[in-house]
Parts: sequence; C-alpha cells; structure tokens
Amino acid sequence: MRRILNWMAVVIYSWTMLVGVAHADEITFQKINLRPVEKAWVLDATLALELSPALEQLVVKGVTLQFVTEFQLTKSRWYWFDAKTVEVQRVSKISYQALTNQYRVTLGNFSLTAANLKQALAAVRTIEDWAVIEASAIDPNQTYQAAVRMRLDTNQLAKPFQVNAINSRSWNLQSDWQRFEFSPKSAINGVNP
Repeated sequence: MRRILNWMAVVIYSWTMLVGVAHADEITFQKINLRPVEKAWVLDATLALELSPALEQLVVKGVTLQFVTEFQLTKSRWYWFDAKTVEVQRVSKISYQALTNQYRVTLGNFSLTAANLKQALAAVRTIEDWAVIEASAIDPNQTYQAAVRMRLDTNQLAKPFQVNAINSRSWNLQSDWQRFEFSPKSAINGVNP
C-alpha cells in the first residue's frame, strides 16, 4: 500500500510540474494595435514572455536566442484560397556579453544594451512602430484578416541545442497566431483590434 501511495505521489508531482512548465513557457499577446503613419501601417504590441530556467542558463552561457515575430495580412476570396497580401518578419536577438557583463538586444537593425536579463526581455516584449503594411499595398475599402505571432527560432541554435529543443517542451517557446479582422477605413475612424 505504501509503495502505491509513493508511486501516486510521484505521478501527481510530475504532472503538476509539467503543467507549470507548459504555462511558464508560452508567449501571449496582451495588446495589438495597427495604426497609420504617413505611407504605411505600423504595428504596436505588448507580449507576455518569460524564459524557462534552461533558456536563461543558455543565454548566460553565451548562446544567442533569436525570436522571430511574423505578421500576415490576407484577403478572403470566395472562389479560391485566401490571397496573402502582406507577409513580413522581424528578428529580435538576446545575447550575453561576458566581458562587459551586459546583455545585447537586437531589434531588427537597432541594437541596445541591458544591465540584466529582465531588461533585455522587456525590450523584446514590446513592439513599437514596426512598419508592416505599405499603404499602397492595400485597398482602404477592403476587409482583411491579420495574424501575428512570435516564436523562438530554434533553427538558429547550435546543433546540440536543436536536439534539446526537439526533445523538450521548455525549449519550444512560441505564441499562437493572434488573428483579427483589419479594415483600414474602420481603423482610421478609431475601430481597431
């Protein structure tokens, strides 16, 4: 009887640890906003993003983590597949510089330094003024389906780490596609996702 209780305790403990890991290693969008500026539409977004202890250790040991944010804009067609009007990506990188004891964050073509990992993650969590749509590429009277997501690009890790990424859920950090309707005319008038 005691053996069965011990076994059940181990199973319950393992299950609760797995549930905790599944929730800690997700990326979720808290706010998404598309707004017009001059001849383009820019995306502003805020994300909830936390690294697993394994990924934190990886960064501290000098491995660069590369996050890819993807944006798609599609137009529905009744007679065929939806037409992809816009498809863009933005790459964000976090790396640790041991010599200066600072973190380097690269957001597209822009780089900055952070004193700690918390500050580096805060920079990656916030997307501001990302030009995703050229105004000339869309019809202002059309309604589109927009989708955005962020993921850790495990293909950019060294091969031994890619094997770990395949075998461990804590290494596969990504958000679901956040889908919403986008109408340029409505967004200009103040109706936005």
